[in-house]
Amino acid sequence: MVDTRAVGKLIATLRQTKGLTQQQLAAALNVSHQAVSKWESAASIPDINKILELSRIFGVSTDYLLGRSA
Repeated sequence: MVDTRAVGKLIATLRQTKGLTQQQLAAALNVSHQAVSKWESAASIPDINKILELSRIFGVSTDYLLGRSA
């Protein structure tokens, strides 16, 4: 089972490390900044297509992004 809090925290950390705002990340993913905010606050989790895009943008594996590998 995926820990949505851990995934949200990781997305926020990776986004900030890249120097992106929530709006910039949202634009890159073609979603609203509210969607990014919900992911980061663990109110929801990105769908699989967005997970793939996030891993590409951040240069990490999907396993890492989902907390399955350190």
